[in-house]
Amino acid sequence: MAATQTLTAKPLAVGLKHAGLSLATLCLSLGLGAGAIQAFGNAQDAGPSAVLEVPRAAAATAKPPETVATQTGDEGLPENLMAWRMPGGGMTPWLPGTPPPTTPGETNQALSEAEAARLAEEARARGEPVVTGAAAAAAAPQIPPVSGSARIMAAQFGPGSAENGVQVYRGQRAAALTPAPAAGVHQQGPNGLLPIIGSGNRTVFDVYRKPFSDPGKPKVALVVGGLGLNARVTQRAIDELPAEVTLSFVPYADNLQGWINKARANGHEVLIEIPMEPYDYPDNDPGPHTLLTTASAEENQRRLEYLLSRATGYFGVTNYLGAKFASAGDASGSVMRQLRGRGLAFIADGSANQLDAVANSAGLRNAQADRLIDQRPSSDDIAAQLGALEAMANQRGSALGFGVAYSVTIDQIARWAKDATRRGLVLAPASAVTS
Repeated sequence: MAATQTLTAKPLAVGLKHAGLSLATLCLSLGLGAGAIQAFGNAQDAGPSAVLEVPRAAAATAKPPETVATQTGDEGLPENLMAWRMPGGGMTPWLPGTPPPTTPGETNQALSEAEAARLAEEARARGEPVVTGAAAAAAAPQIPPVSGSARIMAAQFGPGSAENGVQVYRGQRAAALTPAPAAGVHQQGPNGLLPIIGSGNRTVFDVYRKPFSDPGKPKVALVVGGLGLNARVTQRAIDELPAEVTLSFVPYADNLQGWINKARANGHEVLIEIPMEPYDYPDNDPGPHTLLTTASAEENQRRLEYLLSRATGYFGVTNYLGAKFASAGDASGSVMRQLRGRGLAFIADGSANQLDAVANSAGLRNAQADRLIDQRPSSDDIAAQLGALEAMANQRGSALGFGVAYSVTIDQIARWAKDATRRGLVLAPASAVTS
């Protein structure tokens, strides 16, 4: 019989043996991976990174990039500024009241790839997060403050100033329009200056409208009305809306001239609103000095002159309500002839359909809104109306929209306008679509 021997396994020895083999395999894998990264990897992708949005610098006029480091919380951020947040070490631009974007914006307005690469090299040399790309800056009149700790590289902005504990860089604003009152287009009336046609047929339309050079592309003009009563919303409209958006002011606003001056200093042309009788007057009362179908021509003239003398700097007027007044041809026709005699334009807001026909009959330079963009003041509805205006402009060359000074309207117009050029559109002042 052959001899046999039973071998008893030792658990500790076997466990150590297996652990050693596993460790050796892991080390080999890590070594091979590191070698592959070293051979084939992109050095810019190593380490922490942040995407900075920067404004495009014109090659001939750009200033050297400014770099600033600042740290702040969210407290006290002005509502009309963007901020660059750094949640979890990342950096994303955002506009108050809108969802933060998660990817870089369109690159057609970004710095060149060469400039982005140069900034990345400088950041790496300082041991800072690498700039991995440059995205188009959102349409805003100033560089935003920062929430968190970050460096902002601004290619064409001047020295920063501390505001509410935040270092803010002011950008290049739209060119200011002619200060009001301009010489030669006003006369003194019982309640203030009134527009007149001056020598050489010079009018307030000529002087106060925003200059516009038609590039031959589809034009969309937008008017935002009801301004001057709510200071916060009025300031937002002046600061945040593109300068091509026409602003319309209520004649009863406190410091009306001050608001108009601010708007024009920011490049906005302006209208003044003329209250006109609706069908449900006086239950629905547009306010003092409303133009009425029951008033005499002389009384309506006195009311109109009072409203026109409240301020200067407007190139034309628009109606506030007025469906019943529009239906009374004698009363509304007389007012339109007076506006023509004072060198003004008339922009009908679309709520009283006959007004543009009356203005045409009177020989008054005018335009009628194609859409009231915020009859339902929701983001989706306003976006849909803006899309409809785009379609009209592409079909016939131009379109005019009218909105009210709601915060959601301001937000949606600012968001829509940011990419309008990329979509082949031109944002035009309302005066540019009058005839």
